[in-house]
Amino acid sequence: MGRIMEGIGTVIITILKWIGKIILGALQLVLYAAKIILLLFGLVARLFLSIVKMGTF
Repeated sequence: MGRIMEGIGTVIITILKWIGKIILGALQLVLYAAKIILLLFGLVARLFLSIVKMGTF
């Protein structure tokens, strides 16, 4: 009986490990997407400010 429980425990730990890897991968994807969006926002803001600065002279 103990050997069966040990096998079931190993399977559960493996499944939880894979779920954790999937969650961390999804989180990393979201963070990279946010980073790209913020970089693009900074680029657009810088371009807009340079156009506004040119218009004031």
